[in-house]
Amino acid sequence: MKKKEKPKVGDKLWSLNTGNMARHSKQILTPVNVVKVGRKYFVCRRDGSDSDWSNVQYLLSDWREKSEYTATSILFTSPQEWEDSKEEARICQFVYGSFTHGSNPGLSLGDLKIIEKILKVENPELAEG
Repeated sequence: MKKKEKPKVGDKLWSLNTGNMARHSKQILTPVNVVKVGRKYFVCRRDGSDSDWSNVQYLLSDWREKSEYTATSILFTSPQEWEDSKEEARICQFVYGSFTHGSNPGLSLGDLKIIEKILKVENPELAEG
């Protein structure tokens, strides 16, 4: 996960329902406002709401929802970031599926070495193996 900057009070972010909150309903990107920033957490509230019941806490370190159970939302800085995230997941799934069970989608050894080099540069922990 990419490191995100510390939000400021008043910032507009986008919340996507996930986990159990998206089990029986469509995922909807909802605007939220940052209403409080502390040392460990920040608090977001639905855009247009002035009630504390809609407050949700997120960790500053990685923007994960503070929860004892499964998170019910994910934050994005913009709708475009969500679209990019979906595209990244689609491409990763395609690449994974292309190489499962040792299959080669018709790439030459040179092409495979280029892919390996790219992956090792972006993920140094893979170079150890």
